[in-house]
Amino acid sequence: MKSEKTPRARILVVDDEDIVLRFCERSLKKIDYAIKTAENGADALKILHENEIDVVLSDLKMEIMDGLELLKNIKRDHPHVEVIMMTGFASVENAIESMKLGAYDFLLKPLKIEQMRLVVNKCVEKISMSREVRELRAVKKKLEELQEIKDKFIAITSHELRTPVTHAKSYFSFLDEDAFSEKEKEEFKHVIRNALDDMERIVLDMFDIVKAESRELVPQKTLFDLNKMIQEILLEIRFDLQDRKLNIEFQPADKIPEIAADRFQMRRVVQELLSNAIRFTPDGGTITIHTSKENEFFKLIVEDTGVGIPQEDLGHIFELFYEVQDSNLHSSSKRGFLGGSTGIGLPLIKGIVEAHDGYVKIQSEEGKGTKVLVFIPEISPDGQN
Repeated sequence: MKSEKTPRARILVVDDEDIVLRFCERSLKKIDYAIKTAENGADALKILHENEIDVVLSDLKMEIMDGLELLKNIKRDHPHVEVIMMTGFASVENAIESMKLGAYDFLLKPLKIEQMRLVVNKCVEKISMSREVRELRAVKKKLEELQEIKDKFIAITSHELRTPVTHAKSYFSFLDEDAFSEKEKEEFKHVIRNALDDMERIVLDMFDIVKAESRELVPQKTLFDLNKMIQEILLEIRFDLQDRKLNIEFQPADKIPEIAADRFQMRRVVQELLSNAIRFTPDGGTITIHTSKENEFFKLIVEDTGVGIPQEDLGHIFELFYEVQDSNLHSSSKRGFLGGSTGIGLPLIKGIVEAHDGYVKIQSEEGKGTKVLVFIPEISPDGQN
């Protein structure tokens, strides 16, 4: 079976004379244009509303909405559509007026096949070139955005790695010093391990966010106890928070079933949520974690009494590397108030949750705190509801 050719362009011919419509349709179809016809401007606007049209070939003089009125409507509502006017010698002045209103060109009646085809072909070439220019501009803009992200990536990663690298190097050198006791050297080793863990976390974060952004983050689902996981994470961070005097409350739901999710990825979600809450809650504040089952979803809420998010920032918080505070001004401590971060925590959370077919909601008021709600659908490990 012979496949149909892709039309060179889609053309709408508008004229109240049937003979002109048939002439244009036959002449342009022969050179691979897709043609639609209308007998007046009002019908033409309906066709434009319902179809993708590249060029309108319109008569100037028509009883129901003339060509100039049609042209004005097209340029207002369909600015990328080109218009070629058709007119008799007596209406040349109106044809020139149509050019001022944005028409591509005009043709004199009686129409000549070669002249009509030449003007239409040139018009379509212009459309093609304009489309390519728009696409190139879009590519250029995307490349500029990627360059900006790359620059931020380098700046933030360098900033984040500088502290753990410095700590590790300094404390490694102390291990060879006889002036320190074995107990002190054990403490140095603990600092070095933490520094290495921080470096590993930063590198893993970068790998994971690339996967999340490209939709390549595939959960390896197993059944596990979400409440137990949260309790384990709270135990791990309790020593780091002793100086902060933060009140962390865990309010687990009773008899919540095991969740079917990627254990490692969900652990990252909980860690990032807690990390954000800790960093933006002043000393003495409260962080509350809730778990519950709501309809067909597991719901995890992390709520804090921190600084909150300004209204103008709420629409940007899931953007990669976006930070509410200036990354050059923050504290280097990951657990300190307004401590540093890579700016990928919330985008990573969103990527992981969406990879589980869930969603994230954020409620925040500047000066009062933030509530992050995570919804994960109840799905078995094999992907069945």
